[in-house]
Amino acid sequence: SREREAWSPPKEEALGYDPLEEMEAVRHEVVEARTEEELFYALVKLSNARRDRHLSVEPVPEGLRVPHRSAARAPIEVRTDFSELDAPGFFVWGVDPAHANAVAGGSVRIGDRIVAVNGMTIPEYVETFTAWTRHSSVHGLLWHLGLRLPERALDVPPWLYRDSLELELERGDGIRYAVRLPYLPADRVEIVAGEGELYPGFSTVMERLNFHVLRPDDGRPIVILRWLDFEYELIQDVVDLMEYAETEDILDHTLVIDVTWSSGGSRGAYAIQRLVSEPFRTTFGNIRISDAAVEMIEEWADEPDIADAPDIFGLDESRSWLHEWARTNARAAIERGDEYTPDTPFKLAHLPQDSDGVLQPAPVHFTGPIAIIAGPHGGSHLDQFVSMFSDNGLAPVVGMPAGGYSNTWEAEEVITLPGSERPLALFMWNVGHTIRPNGEILEGNPVEPDVYVPLTRQNFRTYHRDLLELALQRAGRSISD
Repeated sequence: SREREAWSPPKEEALGYDPLEEMEAVRHEVVEARTEEELFYALVKLSNARRDRHLSVEPVPEGLRVPHRSAARAPIEVRTDFSELDAPGFFVWGVDPAHANAVAGGSVRIGDRIVAVNGMTIPEYVETFTAWTRHSSVHGLLWHLGLRLPERALDVPPWLYRDSLELELERGDGIRYAVRLPYLPADRVEIVAGEGELYPGFSTVMERLNFHVLRPDDGRPIVILRWLDFEYELIQDVVDLMEYAETEDILDHTLVIDVTWSSGGSRGAYAIQRLVSEPFRTTFGNIRISDAAVEMIEEWADEPDIADAPDIFGLDESRSWLHEWARTNARAAIERGDEYTPDTPFKLAHLPQDSDGVLQPAPVHFTGPIAIIAGPHGGSHLDQFVSMFSDNGLAPVVGMPAGGYSNTWEAEEVITLPGSERPLALFMWNVGHTIRPNGEILEGNPVEPDVYVPLTRQNFRTYHRDLLELALQRAGRSISD
């Protein structure tokens, strides 16, 4: 890790830690592991000490033997109360009435505050499970500590769980009670949420893998894009969106993009070119030069261009720009002994290496004002998506920061037992920085919202509609217009 990792000074400053010191503090757990299971989880903890949401440790064939477990969860949904980042709280956001309302100790109610988890106070729970929660930012950590509280996760040692989830809770009137909730297969749990309808008065008019499109029932010129993903279907999904927008004559409507439940992927700049009416600077990236990076660069240099790639405005599907960069500037950086390759447009997917990084709007694009509703659930390419809007002044952001994790490339290797060829597990490294349009490293350094609104136990029932009102105000339109 010392030689391969692309360390992020902004993240280290924000989280107040030294990743190498954190890893060294876990060394004894790796060395002193007595069983293969203990060694596997010690490697997981070692990896997590770097505080990088992208990096995981996975079992491999013939590797460390870990007893098979099935993922399971208790019949409740939990959210974090972000009122105080230094003293986070957790509360019941949703329940499965078929299970959570018929348990030992009485029924669990939506909105009840969680006081203790399996005998641990909340500070003890946070301290214990932080080491087992992959994260790159404070908001990302606290979000996933709440989201995973009902789970019996497979990347957490089984000895940290009990046979059931034992909670002490507090109702709104201050009365406390204890419950024991069963762990069930995820497909047997059906949650009724406290925030039922996110956007009352809006109806879904299009559903695609990567986003849903909502419009107001009363005809106001507003479009909500509830963004969910950035996967390979993105190109066709965006084509469908633009054809719909042209047909419905809504390209000049106010656009609110809700990314609070989105994951990552790629091609975000391709989508933005169709959502904005101004040129914008895309994200950049680099690679820290090491044995892992050289291997990747040489593979790209030897890889042929995709001959039958489609011609799409704003994308190089042939990978020719990536291959040319690997053969020229990247190899030159290796020969010079540079620490990093020069910054280039991100993964050379949208622009060539000698570009200034500025992308033009597509011939057909939205022209109205835009606002972003963000939160810490997801990150990676989502963080890039938000930064391209914010850093270019294309849209205000309301809510909370996104997850705060993004890097250009990860390398992975099956690590082996020292002195032998015995495989242990698949280990990952972050080998490159993502550079925001404002020139800053993105890893651990997400966009700070223009209007910060933390999710709390007091506002969760109307959280998204409150954010929508604020987003529309910042975009220059009232929700009643």
